[in-house]
Parts: sequence; C-alpha cells; structure tokens
Amino acid sequence: MKHHLNAAIPEQYTSFVQLPNSEGHNAVWDFVRSPDGRFFVSVCGENEKPLTALLYEYYPESGELRLMFDVAKIWVVDHQQMPPSKIHTSIDFLPDGKLIMATHNTAPAPGHKQWMFEQFYEHPWEGYPGSILMIVDPDTNEVGVKGIPVPRESIYGGMLGNDARYYYFLGYMRGHFYRIDLETNEVTDYGKVSEFSSCRLVKDERGRFYGSSYTGGIWRYDPERDEIEDLKIQFQSPNGTKHRRQFIFALHTPRNTLLMVDNVDSEIIELHPETLEVTRHGYIHLPGEVPNNPYGIGGFAADENFVLYYGLKANDDYCPIRLVRWDLLNGGQPENLGLVVPNGLDSQYICEMIFDDRGILHMVDVCGQFSPYILAVDVKQLQPPGEDAPAADLHPYWEPAYNGVGSPAFMHIVADRTVTLPLHQHMDWKHTVVSHVRTAAGNVYTVSGQGCIYLTESDYTAHAPRRIERVYDGGAPVSCIDLDDRSVAVLTANGFIVEIDLESGNCRETLAVPRELELVKLQGRLGKDNLLASDREGGIHICNLGGGIIRRLNGLRVETELACLIQLDDNRLLLSGPNDELLIYAVAEERSDKLNVRTPSIRGRSFKATVTGGAVLADGTVVAGTEDGMLFTLSPDHGASTTYGRLYSSGELRQFIKVNDDEVIGVYGGVRDAGHVFHFSKAGGFVDLGRPRVIKDNNEVAEQDTEWADIHYISGLAYSNEDDLLCVASGEKQYGCVVRYQGVQFGNA
Repeated sequence: MKHHLNAAIPEQYTSFVQLPNSEGHNAVWDFVRSPDGRFFVSVCGENEKPLTALLYEYYPESGELRLMFDVAKIWVVDHQQMPPSKIHTSIDFLPDGKLIMATHNTAPAPGHKQWMFEQFYEHPWEGYPGSILMIVDPDTNEVGVKGIPVPRESIYGGMLGNDARYYYFLGYMRGHFYRIDLETNEVTDYGKVSEFSSCRLVKDERGRFYGSSYTGGIWRYDPERDEIEDLKIQFQSPNGTKHRRQFIFALHTPRNTLLMVDNVDSEIIELHPETLEVTRHGYIHLPGEVPNNPYGIGGFAADENFVLYYGLKANDDYCPIRLVRWDLLNGGQPENLGLVVPNGLDSQYICEMIFDDRGILHMVDVCGQFSPYILAVDVKQLQPPGEDAPAADLHPYWEPAYNGVGSPAFMHIVADRTVTLPLHQHMDWKHTVVSHVRTAAGNVYTVSGQGCIYLTESDYTAHAPRRIERVYDGGAPVSCIDLDDRSVAVLTANGFIVEIDLESGNCRETLAVPRELELVKLQGRLGKDNLLASDREGGIHICNLGGGIIRRLNGLRVETELACLIQLDDNRLLLSGPNDELLIYAVAEERSDKLNVRTPSIRGRSFKATVTGGAVLADGTVVAGTEDGMLFTLSPDHGASTTYGRLYSSGELRQFIKVNDDEVIGVYGGVRDAGHVFHFSKAGGFVDLGRPRVIKDNNEVAEQDTEWADIHYISGLAYSNEDDLLCVASGEKQYGCVVRYQGVQFGNA
C-alpha cells in the first residue's frame, strides 16, 4: 500500500500561530479546553535554559494569545535553583471556572551544563525546591499559590476528582501518586505507581482514576474505596523492555470504554472499566509498515464521529511528525494525511491536539527547531495524499545532545551485569513491598506482603520468580533477620515471631508476643535461639525462640526508632547512648559502660548522632554510620575513632553488610531520600556506588536486556561473595522489585 509519505498537509487548509520563543521557550506540555470552550496553553522551557513557564489564553478563531502570567512574577525563583520551567499535564477546571495547575521542572539551574534533577535532588541550593500548586482566575489573571505540596518533588500530571475538594497528582522523581485536600491542605501519599516519570491520568464515568507505570503497567484508584488497584494489564511492546511504555493519551469512547495509548511503540488498547476486559487494537503505524525503530504518538483526539487523529513520529530516518486519521471503532485502518511542515517549519513532535466547536483541529508543536507553535487544521478537507502530491521541502533537524556533562552525571551502580526482578509484574502490587532480601544456595529470596507474608524464590538472572508462595496469613512482616543458612525470622504485625524455611517455604510460629508488649524491630541474634528486639519505647528484649520466653534487658534501650545495635560478640553490644555517647552493653551482666570516644556529629546536631547501622571487620574494627549520615570507624580496642564524613546533607546510614573480612556495603537514605548504596574499606575509604537506577537514558545502561527500575527507598541489601552478587530491594509502598548486580565495581575502581 502506497502512503505517499513525503507529502505535506496542504497549507490552504491550515493556519499557523507562532508561540513566544524569543527567550528560548521551546515547548508546551499543557494545552487544554475548559468546559465553557476556552483554550489555555502553557509555554515552557525544556533542557536548554533556566526559564520559567508562561500561561496564555489562546483564541482558536483568531489565533490571538493573551498572556495570563509568568511564574517568575507570582513566585520567588531563586537564582541558583532549578526553575519552575513547565506546567505539565496538570491543568484542570474547578466548579467556579478557575484553573488549578502545578509547576514542573525540566530545565537546568543557572550554571549547570545540563538538566540534572536527580543529581541535585538532595541539594538545598541548586536542586528543585518542589512544585507549587496554583489556582488561577481566567478572567482577572489573579493567581493564588497554595504552596509546595511535596518538597523536592516535581508534579508531573494532575487532575481534580469528581469531588472537587481533592486534586490528585503524580510525582516525576519518585513516581508516587498523591492527593491534596484543597480545603485543609492535607497531602496524602498513596505510594509508588511508577518507576518514575509517568504523567498522565484519566477518569472513567464513575470518577475512578487510571494511570500507568513507566513500563506500562496500568493501575486504577477508586476514591470510594480510597485505594489503588493493580489491574495486571500491560502495554505490550514488540521491542521487549528496550523502551519506555508509559500511558500518555486517553479518550472516552461512545461505548463507555477508554482508549489508552502508550508513548513509545504506541499500542492502542480499549479498556472496559466495569469488566476490565481489554481489546488490543494494535499499533499506530500505517498499514504495511514495519518500523525498524519504535514509532511515537504525538497528540490524540477524536472528532464528532469518533474518528481518531494523532501525530505519528517515525524514528528510522529523518522525518517530521505526520498527521494520521483512523476510524478505529468502525473497522478502518490508519490513513496518512501528510507531514506537519507549515511554511517549511518541520514539526518534530506534537504534544497535544484539540478540536474546537467548528471541527478545526488545533495541534501544538514542541521541541523542534521552530517550536513552539500551534497549527490549526480543517481536517474535514483532508484526504490521504495522492500519487501526484508534491514532496515536502524538508529541513532535517536533530535535537542537540543535552548531556553536556557526560558520564560524570551517571548515577547508576556500575556492574558487569544488571538484572531487574520486577515483582510488581508478577504479584499483586500491595504484596510486593520487600521487607527482606536474602541470597542462599544460588538463589535470591524475598519476604514481603500486606496483611500476610509472601516468599519468592528466583535465580540470579531470571526476570520472574520461579516460586511465589503465600506462607503466612496471620499478619504482614514488620521486621526480619537471618537465622541461619536457610531460614529467616520475621516479626509480624499480629504479634508473632515466625520462622520461614527458605527452601521449603515452611513457616511456623515460634513465639507469641504479649499484647501489652509492642515490638517494632528485630535487632540481632545471640546464639542459636535468642533474638534481640526493640519495643516502641526503645526497650530491648531477649526473645528465646526455643522456650517461648521474652525478657527485657535491664538498662538497655535504643534512643530512636532508627537506632540499631552492633553485635561485637555473643555477649557485648555496641550502641548509642544519649546524643553522641557510645556504650558497650554486656548482656550476661546486664550492664553498660560508656566509651571515651563519641560518635561523630555535625556541630550543633549531636542529638542526631545515633548509630543506625554498622558491622565488625575481621580485625575487630567497627564500621558504623549515624542518623545524620556520618560514617566512622572504631579501633578494635574501641579507644579511637576515625571519621569519614557523609554523602549528603540529610539521611541516615543503615543496612550494613560485610562483603568480606575487610569490606562493608550499606545504604544511604531514609524513606524520603533517594537511596544510594555505599562501600567502605580501609584502603578505599567511603565511596558512593550509586543508586539502584535502571533507567536506559545513557549508553552504559541503554542496551541492557532487563526491565527498567528506579528504587528510591532501599529496604535491604544481600550479598553473595561466592557469586559476586549484590541484591538491592525496594521498600516503597506497593511497587516492589529487586535489582541484582554481578561484578559490582567496589571502591574507587
């Protein structure tokens, strides 16, 4: 079938409006129509310059624009920080006609050579402080700023609920789904729903929200039940895991279904909300085409007869985006309507397209040589170009390489091989929060679950668990600790300590915790049958698994919820006392002695110097970290300490495990930080290994044949010296995975 792919949309059926770009604005990521027919467009800066977003009203009949505000004029923008450069897929309309929206960032801070949101996530001066939520009166241009709902996060898509007291939105960095109560300003975090960077939401007729992960897993939030449901519906790619697959556009069909399409490869699926039946309509490319590289979709609209229109971006050879028509519901096939090249201004991408009341289609061009602009098209006049249609005069353009820093900006953990175990693709999301990870006998095991305990088993390279077993129904795991080569002890939410045999999956209750005693953490193991556990008040108890006895140790308590005990031998424990004091506690004598050395601290913050993790090397040297992120060592006689500093300005050091007799790895960061794995040796010192980030945006990761992953809160590490295998587990609510690394480059190598 001939499509005459080099022909342009006939210009006599179009009108062109240049959007402001004299300051370097090159994009639009919100173009919306209000219930009363008014059009609004956000003009943005992307990648190149530290610009702020502009909002205009657009008049479709005349093509006129009216500036409503510049974010820099209604919000103080610090001259060193990443700016609020966008308003991105977040505009919605309140019942009184006002607009609600949020800022977003994809522009560098002044002085930065490229956009580095993640690299400066924790940086207080040069990072992004967080998106602001705004309510705008379109008649007076008055802007009310609600503030920053989630510090450091960039809001990446938002929508009002059917109950307009609530505004729901997505976070770019962490991939979480949030709700803000517009009356009380209370923000609710529903947890992780994407690796990161998924921006689109759509509601069905009952007000239920749909979105997807970056890798194409569709989820639903029901406001009545106030919970997220993993639908186990996935966009399918002929390219496997090579590219992102996140949901990007949706339309409501006349038959009360949702048409949803993903960003790259662009499969169109039809979802029936009440039955969850899925009809797969195929991909957006033209009949007979077999793309060498995945095609992308730009814009998605339907006319009064529900004939679809969208931009089709080919990525094989140079080609501007083209307009395609598809009468999908009536069994038609995609039709080429011509390239988008008005007056020779090649369009590289269309971010949105909307019909007006006259049936004119308004398309917004972004991220090209002439961007941004709006092209209005009388699509009723268009037919597929005939054989005699002249070829368009193209002006080849390739987007600049915005990675001006290069490999020094890479954040991933470097290893010979990286393999993701995406538990969220094989289990109900709510059961995938990993409480414990373990390597044993050539396998990787995870303990997880909500209201129960699941055990999974996989090998080092599989992309799916070979075994998923629900081993306990009494309660969820609260805290875990290894018992021996093949078993794990688990403190459960229903007040038991259970023992799980990893090989058989057998789980037995070994100890019932009295109701009046609220244990919160398993701290260590003394001998074969005795565990140490801390309670809500910090008291430490010996839990004898063989005899079923729990006894509190006199004079022993941890100072904070994050505090931990470091076991020196079968009798002595190292821990923090008040502030920066260090104690050694003898279990047999139930007595503590204060050391002459103290934990390192930031001057004026010794109250944050509590030990939160540690390990003992073969020569007796203690390697430990604090709640304030300071790493230090104690000499074998505990008489001298050496301080190695910290990685970031916030976040604790925890989850220390020994790699061998002389090396330790551990985790930087708590629940709100972006977790890193670090390495320590006396020879190499304190070294950041990077983040468990399998995002294929650089040449060191792009060709890895594994699923994408982006862990922010690390719940656990496991290491097999024999197999040179590091496992990093995710503890983020409802979207768990494990990333396995073989051949990690430890130290400064």
